[in-house]
Amino acid sequence: MLRKLGKTPPTATANVVSIIGADVRIVGDIITEGEMQIDGRVEGDITCKTLVIGPGGHIVGEIKAERVRIHGEVSGKLSADHITIGRTGHVTGDIQHDSLEIESGAQVEGHFLRKGHAPAVEQAALPKPGNGTAVPAEVMAAAEAAEAIAAAEEVPATVN
Repeated sequence: MLRKLGKTPPTATANVVSIIGADVRIVGDIITEGEMQIDGRVEGDITCKTLVIGPGGHIVGEIKAERVRIHGEVSGKLSADHITIGRTGHVTGDIQHDSLEIESGAQVEGHFLRKGHAPAVEQAALPKPGNGTAVPAEVMAAAEAAEAIAAAEEVPATVN
């Protein structure tokens, strides 16, 4: 069958997975709207829809994705809707998530912060008693409650 010039055949780009092999080292950022599997080494930021880091994979940089599954090593900030850290996974850096699953044996060093939750109100922004201004009890109670919530949501952790 002949095609007219300028027309491309339909493709199933939604099911294409980009794979970085174990013998590949990339220095630079990677951006894709699809899925990626990294078995090699990447030194740079990664932005994609779904990311799988194999047992031999190693990433140094920031990751932004909808879904991330880690079986290798990540050093850097991680932000995703759903994150799973497998038993062979090792993460060093802060994790921002909606859903987080850490399998037994995984190693994590960093802070966890749930997406959509504001960090604590900084005390410096509040007027301080003793400098000529009074702080209403309601304001102090709200600030203390915000700190308690933030402390419960942003948990420094080391999981072994």
